[in-house]
Amino acid sequence: MFWPDKGDIASEIPTKDELIGMLQETGVDYRVRRVPKGVLFGWGEEPHKSAHFVVEGMVEIYKLERDGRKKTLYFCKKGDFFGFQILGDSCVPIATASACADSELIAIPKESFFKALHTCPDFADMVVKYLYNLISVLTNESVQSAFYATAQRVPMLLLSLGRDEQGSHDAAADAAADDGTSVPIIVKYNNSDLANILGISRNSVTSSISRLQEQGIVAKRRNSIEILDMDRLEKVTLLESSE
Repeated sequence: MFWPDKGDIASEIPTKDELIGMLQETGVDYRVRRVPKGVLFGWGEEPHKSAHFVVEGMVEIYKLERDGRKKTLYFCKKGDFFGFQILGDSCVPIATASACADSELIAIPKESFFKALHTCPDFADMVVKYLYNLISVLTNESVQSAFYATAQRVPMLLLSLGRDEQGSHDAAADAAADDGTSVPIIVKYNNSDLANILGISRNSVTSSISRLQEQGIVAKRRNSIEILDMDRLEKVTLLESSE
């Protein structure tokens, strides 16, 4: 998943308590799981008969090629669903899911998921909207890959991730503004993560990040990147997109 305005997806989904309320209303089975970093939710091409809702933490969805190459499709953060292979008869996913941080999840078995779809209009409405927005994001990722060069896509990705972080910290930002401070915008991915998301080499990402750092737009941290100037980063993406 490229990350153009991923917050639009999160805005359409329920909180943990709201989702549990829907599931309890329909009388279906579900399970709250707390999983440590590194846990796998089935390999690609192996049946997996549960969908998951991310309450806290992060799950990476990725594809491994036979030659060992890895392509990250997207990261599921708080408020995301994954495991829509249950909508098919075989329940075979096209990718592998792995917790990349200690996470809390709600696991919904296939039978429960379909019963909730058929008996709870709010649940059905939520799932349809989520899938539509997910398709939109994936389509936009395909367009970005086709029309923009590698050097353009790195700052565009950082800008989108930065906006996502801004949206998740609005309350903290308001509190900080009251006391004259600012909340730093930290993109919690390293160069390898960004390379996997974009499907490009790590060296290409490193070169692009270095150029942005020389301009004072970003600062490289350990396993993360701080965006120092969102306005200038946006101008960079506009300039490079017009070239």
